[in-house]
Amino acid sequence: MRELVFLGPRKLEWREAPEPRIEHPEDAIVRPIAATTCDLDTAIIRGTTPFEGPFAIGHECVAEVAHVGPGATQFYRGQHVIVSWHISCGRCHRCARRQLPNTCSHFPRGAAFGSPVQGPWGGLFSDLVRVPHAPASLVPLPPGVDPTHWASLSDNIPFGYELTVPHLLRNPGADVLIMGGCGSVALYAAAFARAAGAGAVDYIDTDRTWLDIATKLGANAIEMPPPRRHGSYPITVDASMNADSLRCAIRSTEPEGQCSSVGCHFGEVAIPMMEMYVRGINFYTGRGQGRPNIEKAMAFVDARRVKTELVTTEVMPFDAAPEVLARGSMKPVLVRPPVCGPEACDITQHSGRIG
Repeated sequence: MRELVFLGPRKLEWREAPEPRIEHPEDAIVRPIAATTCDLDTAIIRGTTPFEGPFAIGHECVAEVAHVGPGATQFYRGQHVIVSWHISCGRCHRCARRQLPNTCSHFPRGAAFGSPVQGPWGGLFSDLVRVPHAPASLVPLPPGVDPTHWASLSDNIPFGYELTVPHLLRNPGADVLIMGGCGSVALYAAAFARAAGAGAVDYIDTDRTWLDIATKLGANAIEMPPPRRHGSYPITVDASMNADSLRCAIRSTEPEGQCSSVGCHFGEVAIPMMEMYVRGINFYTGRGQGRPNIEKAMAFVDARRVKTELVTTEVMPFDAAPEVLARGSMKPVLVRPPVCGPEACDITQHSGRIG
């Protein structure tokens, strides 16, 4: 069995790995059929993070179910599912009562697919992957849909939902400022803000390609470096990996407004605490809730209210992943045809490399 391994900046290769097996009754073995990079993956590949290889990369995919344990029989072989990127149990007080599987108390904090932190759990650019506690981590895809542009529902798409839609439900028609620069999360946030009925959706970035995508998604694209402040907005989103952009988002948040940052600031960042204190800023940063928002975000995608294909930068064969990912484009999707039919597909039917 192969898994895609990150070795160093713009260096990836397929490596042989042990074939995963059912280890717990609620485990599932899945085969990714449409996988993509999250914004963090892209930064890792470009060499702009502290993460060092080698480790199996990738935590966004649609997969087909290849085998399930006796405690995960709500899934069937050949079923297409979204794989949530957080490793979580679904039962602890954090997962079940608080709906925070990103802070599951059963697994080490930060455990996730495709990451060297608290792992290894395997990467979703692999021939096969074991998904612990599948009932908590797998979400069936609607029947009949093409999975090509749905892979980012593992992480970035529901993150874009989380950063905007709940705040717009509490403040209908509010204006939204999005500081781009990180990649797809900012663009998904713009799409969800527009779909959820925001007033103005202003998107600031310096990348012409991303600005053009933001325009297609219905945002007001503004090409410029991050200013010190840009107006006053009830809802602001920092998805930049840039300290000046983060500070601009904070300063542009109206009194008692909501400012959210997707993080990926690898180091200490000075923020204007006194300005935040005087105005009363509600500030959030973190890795996103993940699983609790997948179906909510999927409803927007399924209804074509959010057109995820506009964010996809290229669609390429799965086997070309090392070369495609090394190029560092924002949102490549790597696809391959399913091997499992909907009636039956047993992992034991396949020996060695099935990718």
